[in-house]
Amino acid sequence: MHSTTFGIPLLRPALLFAVSLACSTAQAQVIDFSSSRGAGISQSDVMMENIRIRVPVPNPFDPGSSTTVENSYNVRFRFDPTTLHLVPIGIDQTDPQQACASATVSVFDAVRGAAAPIANASVTLGNQTLQTNAQGQVSFSGLPASTFTINAAASDYVPASQAIALSCDTPASTAIALSPSNPNQGGLGAGQFRIILTWGQDPADLDSHLTGPGTTADSRFHVFYANKTNGGVCGLDVDDVTSFGPETVTCPSTGSTGTLRPGVYRYSVHHYSGLTNIGASGASVRLEFANGQQYRFTPPALSNYLGRNDVWTVFELTVNSNGAVSMAPVDSVMNNVGSGQVRSGDKGAVELAAPQFGRAEDMSLMRGLSK
Repeated sequence: MHSTTFGIPLLRPALLFAVSLACSTAQAQVIDFSSSRGAGISQSDVMMENIRIRVPVPNPFDPGSSTTVENSYNVRFRFDPTTLHLVPIGIDQTDPQQACASATVSVFDAVRGAAAPIANASVTLGNQTLQTNAQGQVSFSGLPASTFTINAAASDYVPASQAIALSCDTPASTAIALSPSNPNQGGLGAGQFRIILTWGQDPADLDSHLTGPGTTADSRFHVFYANKTNGGVCGLDVDDVTSFGPETVTCPSTGSTGTLRPGVYRYSVHHYSGLTNIGASGASVRLEFANGQQYRFTPPALSNYLGRNDVWTVFELTVNSNGAVSMAPVDSVMNNVGSGQVRSGDKGAVELAAPQFGRAEDMSLMRGLSK
């Protein structure tokens, strides 16, 4: 979901319903947005942080008087296209007395990977803003258990954000990768797009796979760790095998003067090795364009994750002959897919004539590959 803006008329009906869950007996409560922050955290969800609710509580020992109690909430909303409302799907009270969560955030150069940490980046998490050290890391503590948005910015880089879930049981660790802002330093130029994958400690190795139109009508290229520039259009800038990422794909390749080939480009994430699964990995995929437009994706909330050899097909891009690009989410998960099986079964000529959105990759592409 690209950066989201919304007005109070759209938000208020859903918010009033959400806070009533926590303030059902209160009267004349005041909803204060003056220090709230809102951001899109996935294809369909919005997070509003630090919504303050002030509630007058009658004093039983002094009839007619009351004491105002203030609480803060993080509220997650999902857009309902039928009613045009943001519908609350989760609410967390961010009680400072229960500030028991901690997190470590690493900030990397999206093109150069973990070998190029970004020092002195400004990272905001909750109500704290800190600067990264020489290793590109920053540690937060004293945060409430809730879902927050991480916002990262650094000189000469494009700012970015992504969601993180904090718990008091286990310290969180994640990474966020920033694209250079200057095309001469690896930044995006006109007609380019970039896909950036980051995740948490586990699994150790998630891989990016991008397929797209080949040089003939019935062929498709496949860019991944074993063939980083297959097809001569896109390139895998960095492959990470030790947790966190980033894994970055740029089309046309970083530093290239080429152009996009018309057709359907399909991006998938493959669980190559390591514990847990894609759904529990904290994975975040960010699609960036040179004009500043961004889309953010998180794994679907499904119960069919098995672990190693799961494939999450994230989205498709269709490039028309005039260079216009359109995006459609796929958001499907397949199991027991080897790394040689991620491939589209579509034929290029069919795609160019009438692209069919929503197709998962052909399982045959990821079979039999190893590192």
